[in-house]
Amino acid sequence: MRHTSLSRQLIVGILLAELACVLLFAGVAILHEMHGRQRAFDVMLRGRADSMLGAIHDAEDTQDNVYVYSSELVLPKHDLWEVRTPAGHILGTSPGASPAAMTALGSMRTDGYVNLHVNGEGYRGIRYDGVRVIDRDEIPGGLRRPVTIFYASPTRDLWREALEAVRFYVLAGGLLLALTGIALIWFLRRRLAPLQELADVASHVSVRSWDFKPPATALQTAELAPIARSIDELLDGLHQAFERQRQLTGDAAHELKTSIAVLKSSLQLLSMNPRTPEQYQTGLDTLLTDTERMEQLAARMLALARLEEAPAEEGASADLALALRNVAARLSPIAEHKQITLEVGAGSPLVVALSSDDAETLCSNLIINALQHAAPSGQVTASLDRNVQIVTLTVVDDGEGIPPEALPHVFERFYRADRSRSRLSGGAGLGLSICKAIVERAGGTIQIASTLGAGTRVTASLAITLNSDDLREEKPEMRETVESFDPR
Repeated sequence: MRHTSLSRQLIVGILLAELACVLLFAGVAILHEMHGRQRAFDVMLRGRADSMLGAIHDAEDTQDNVYVYSSELVLPKHDLWEVRTPAGHILGTSPGASPAAMTALGSMRTDGYVNLHVNGEGYRGIRYDGVRVIDRDEIPGGLRRPVTIFYASPTRDLWREALEAVRFYVLAGGLLLALTGIALIWFLRRRLAPLQELADVASHVSVRSWDFKPPATALQTAELAPIARSIDELLDGLHQAFERQRQLTGDAAHELKTSIAVLKSSLQLLSMNPRTPEQYQTGLDTLLTDTERMEQLAARMLALARLEEAPAEEGASADLALALRNVAARLSPIAEHKQITLEVGAGSPLVVALSSDDAETLCSNLIINALQHAAPSGQVTASLDRNVQIVTLTVVDDGEGIPPEALPHVFERFYRADRSRSRLSGGAGLGLSICKAIVERAGGTIQIASTLGAGTRVTASLAITLNSDDLREEKPEMRETVESFDPR
């Protein structure tokens, strides 16, 4: 694919626009120059015609005729002229004029200026009807003798001067274009330098190199700053997504490898020596339990990937109070089995931007974690509190607590503060990671606080999307299976 340079296109475009402006200016200037020179030429023709009228004198005959004293005229030798009376009598002509020239002069029928061609050469002529007054001293008011003056001058000098003016304007325009072009190229390259620097930095980003630091010049440019910041945020998000996928792949491989190793060891033990039917049944039950644990692990990893990568469902809403009551009802047998008191505080409907499945998964994971770590014959409390348009889900247990060094990591995938107990309980360290992904995808926050020997408190805050009065009663949908324990 052929690449084009934005800076080169801008430079060429501006230079072409400037060239067009120079040509337009030169054309207008030339037309103005030609118009001015032609007007001056016409004024010159009229002045010479007037001088012809001044050279007409009395012929001193009885008829009081007039004639032209050509000796008084100082005219260019290439000019053509002729003076006639209204009767057509020729009083004088330019010396050496050809019949064709006189015919061309006589072709002017009306007063004014006209362009002529005489023997292939261009002329501009004037026909001028004037009156010569003679015998002013002898007769009061003098005698008025009307005459017609034909005068033409070659235009070759006019066009030569016009071409010189054209040459001047073209050379001046070319010089101006060259000087301004150099200045424009320098200016454009300097002003486009931030864009080039941004492109150079972005070109070094690859799958193996995520380093992108927007240049200061780009951040200081109003048009480039949003682009630079957007690229920075986009690459940061992509980098985190790649890192999550890489970590998930590595952690999942480790967890699955461990589970597969357990299955393999169980099968090897069954096959080493002859067993009784009861022993085989026990071994098969163990294998089935381990297989179910692997299935749950795969399901949880898929659920976590969906929550972290897929966008939130538009328009999704669920009653968090209803979800909490449903989950508590399903988990109450587990609490009774462990002799733990499970208290739930969920009153009026509180609708949040979660799907029904995500709302119940959030409540289930938090309560299961609390039941898993509560003290024997202890207590777990799950409650909802509303503050204006924010609802806070709080789950508290009175268990052994979490070590301070482990608290920053409890929301990480596959993290377990006590790996030996977690393995015995069947957890994989994904429960709190799933809770965090659910809450953050809905625009909320989740926090955990714990004291060794006193217990743990988890709080998840979400925005309320509907008023309780607008909520339609939902029919509780009970799940067939209970979320497996997923301790921290």
